Amino acid sequence: MYGFEAAEGFTFYKYRDFDGTVSLTEGHLKWFWDVMQCAGQIPVIFYDGSVEYFEDFKRLVDKKEQHFFLGFKDDKPSGLFWLNGFAQRSCFVHLAIMPDFFGKETLLMGKGVLRHLLTVRDVSGSYILDCVKGLIPVMNPLACRMAERSGFSKVGILPQSAYLAAEDKSVDAAIFCAVRNS
Repeated sequence: MYGFEAAEGFTFYKYRDFDGTVSLTEGHLKWFWDVMQCAGQIPVIFYDGSVEYFEDFKRLVDKKEQHFFLGFKDDKPSGLFWLNGFAQRSCFVHLAIMPDFFGKETLLMGKGVLRHLLTVRDVSGSYILDCVKGLIPVMNPLACRMAERSGFSKVGILPQSAYLAAEDKSVDAAIFCAVRNS
């Protein structure tokens, strides 16, 4: 099982190991789903409408090109993130914090996850990632601020690049980037 401590007691575990074996249970996914659903986070986290039900979430998590990590602190779901869009030592990250950990702990997790992603090495000792990217709808200024305070730099605005299913419209999104050498 692949896992790491992001910061001050926040431990993240990869749902599916690199060899394809599942490390956590469907019960863990359901636990996170229930927390997100009770807090009304589903349409915010999955704003494109691709995930509305637990079965949709499970299908997304099970896709080989999606790399999900579930975070815990004090035996409670604290956050999750997933990586996709891998290309030449870069990828996209999607981060969601569970409601009991909003505030200062959000920043601790964001910084810790980013630090881990930019310092993790493969078995030969080479860095795996040089660049981590994120795309956040500009109408979510709290998430944009959290990204910058976690160590990402806003590099621009992509017009109408985020589809908001709840409003059936595309909106501008900020593109964020973090590199290991900055």
